[in-house]
Amino acid sequence: MRSSSFLVLAVFLVLGMLAAQAAVIGVPYKGQEAGRRQVLPPQVPLIDLLGPGPVIITKAGSCPVVQIRCAMLDPPDACATDIQCPGVKKCCVGACGKACLDPQ
Repeated sequence: MRSSSFLVLAVFLVLGMLAAQAAVIGVPYKGQEAGRRQVLPPQVPLIDLLGPGPVIITKAGSCPVVQIRCAMLDPPDACATDIQCPGVKKCCVGACGKACLDPQ
């Protein structure tokens, strides 16, 4: 191909890209009028939507001292808080992740 053919091809490619971009950006959505701002609904504070923070309940007693540690990098936890443990058991760091253990 000659250089003039490349120039014509490049011009058509650039014009096609500009036309496609104008078609995507320039056309307002159905129901929108050009030049008018969209009115947003009033904002509700996030704290009103979520309500008060979580209630953390700790059970009586203290967690036992664990002498052994497992070799896993990120051991799975059986619980996150005391309320997830049955009866008087507490959620404590066990030998391999958090577990429900009898308090001291």
